Amino acid sequence: MPTLRQKPAGQVGLPADTKDTGKRVDFKVDDFTVALETKGYRIVWKRSMYCPCTPVNTQTEQPNPNCSLCEGSGWLMFEPSAAVTNKKVIGTLDALQTSLSLDGAVIRGIMTGVAAHDTPYDQAIRRIEGTTNITVRAENKLGYHDQLINLDATIVYSQMVTMGSGLTMTTGRGSGKVTYPIVEMNLLRSESQVYIQGTDFAITAGQVVWVDGLQPAEGTILGLHYLTYPHWRVIEHPHMTRHTLVKFKARKPTTPLGDPTDLPVQAICKLEFI
Repeated sequence: MPTLRQKPAGQVGLPADTKDTGKRVDFKVDDFTVALETKGYRIVWKRSMYCPCTPVNTQTEQPNPNCSLCEGSGWLMFEPSAAVTNKKVIGTLDALQTSLSLDGAVIRGIMTGVAAHDTPYDQAIRRIEGTTNITVRAENKLGYHDQLINLDATIVYSQMVTMGSGLTMTTGRGSGKVTYPIVEMNLLRSESQVYIQGTDFAITAGQVVWVDGLQPAEGTILGLHYLTYPHWRVIEHPHMTRHTLVKFKARKPTTPLGDPTDLPVQAICKLEFI
């Protein structure tokens, strides 16, 4: 068997009299990007940053619950100006999808490894933990707490709201809005009455719009069960930065072993409401 030539400590590069010919397996970034752009999900990407609102508690740095920018969350969303997207593979967006992308960028991403968890006391079902791995092209630098909205899938979401004055509903995110945009309503009811879509209310731009005169009385608690687009938040960066040395078809390599090239970025995301 051939013996491995040892390098003196503190030196870099190949051992003396060793050539890299026939030993390289370059990662073809362009080929992977083509697969990602043609096979990945359409995702609305919104960058996230700490909101500059004045904390109401200097010890805990609790954000201002009345802040008009972050609505008390402490995080401010904005459009990623440097996002790389290809309109030819994004396709047509409907009115709701377009409204979700107004302050974001529509990119493509491959989603893998949605976690499932078996509970010993509930053998009849499998519980989805709500985490996934999302891989995007190298140019789209995902950041911690960035928001990603999957436009090619829907999930079930249920919540309770309280009717305010007039035609509005009040929730933790302000008056007149449900937590997430409604793609399809499954059931909307109070303790004593079921409300019918098309008769009592309509769904416009992902929100409930009541028919004047048929809205529940102020203070009525309503239960909603509907389909919505999954909203994810980046919670971990297993591959925040990844590089490879590419020598394949490199005319003037930056280093003797090839050009340092960014690889696709992967992040672990969790469903926003979890």
